[in-house]
Amino acid sequence: MELGKIEQYLLSQIGKNGAIHITLIDPEKVTSSAASKIAKDAAASGSSAIMIGGSTFISMSHLDNVIKAIKRAIRIPVILFPNNVTGISRYADAIWFMSLLNSTDPYFLMGAQVLGAPLVKRFGLEPIPMGYIIVGEGGTAGVIGRATPI
Repeated sequence: MELGKIEQYLLSQIGKNGAIHITLIDPEKVTSSAASKIAKDAAASGSSAIMIGGSTFISMSHLDNVIKAIKRAIRIPVILFPNNVTGISRYADAIWFMSLLNSTDPYFLMGAQVLGAPLVKRFGLEPIPMGYIIVGEGGTAGVIGRATPI
């Protein structure tokens, strides 16, 4: 399978710099204008991309508005770090298509991916595969994802 444009960009940045920094913005905790300022500062400080996501449910329209504001402010990719199918937005550049590998719930191993795949395709989002492991208690993400502590 051919790598997408965003995944190629991330890998080229890793190859060139040895490592990259990606800033995570939780859309539930910021306004659109605050998110765009954070993203602008992150890009100016050398972040290679912005991840958008959190551990709890958010309004899909707020998610869309946050991403649109960020995209107006920066040129680096915006990648979804979804907490669930409700964390998918057509306005992002890509999505981490992930499995929570230490979850005891099949939904977080593959069920959410099955449900989200049609939206990812319809929105034209670039899926970037990721195995995700929560280490330690994992906070809210560990509880919601039913992760076995490692």
